[in-house]
Amino acid sequence: MKRKQKAKSSPKKIFIIATLAILVWIFIFYLYTTYQQIEINPSNYEASKTQSTIKEETVEKVEEESKNVADIIEETTKKVVGISKLKNAGNSILSKSTESELGLGTGMIVTEDGYILSNEHVTGEKYSKCYITLENGNSYDGTVMWSDSGLDLSITKINAKNLEYVTFGDSSQIRVGETVYAIR
Repeated sequence: MKRKQKAKSSPKKIFIIATLAILVWIFIFYLYTTYQQIEINPSNYEASKTQSTIKEETVEKVEEESKNVADIIEETTKKVVGISKLKNAGNSILSKSTESELGLGTGMIVTEDGYILSNEHVTGEKYSKCYITLENGNSYDGTVMWSDSGLDLSITKINAKNLEYVTFGDSSQIRVGETVYAIR
């Protein structure tokens, strides 16, 4: 009986093996004909030297750029002012005043006749008084002429003339990735 079952299953096995062999042969033939048509050009695989878009860095260029940045920062700090809501906080570092009462911070001179841009939390609300100290040590009483708590910005006026003031750049020329310096 066992011999009859083996004899019956042999034609099925042969058919399955033959079918698989034909499918494998068709697949190999397809790969061969597909990849035989690909042209390999050795010049596509040769290394070549290209011109870099990045300018050449040298020690001299880095030092020069560093001096330029230092000059700009030095020039700009002359236009930054210190601001306080208290005229004379005394000599003690142990003050009972809160940070919002002290209103310590900075601003920048934006016109030669004494308009200063700062934050409202530093200067206070419109028509409030604050005290401005210039980089050269001169102090002035300031009056907040405009403020916006939503933007946290204010403009304060001091009675001074011929002040050095910041110049604003063109915001349409700003690019992502440029270096920025914060002066406080």
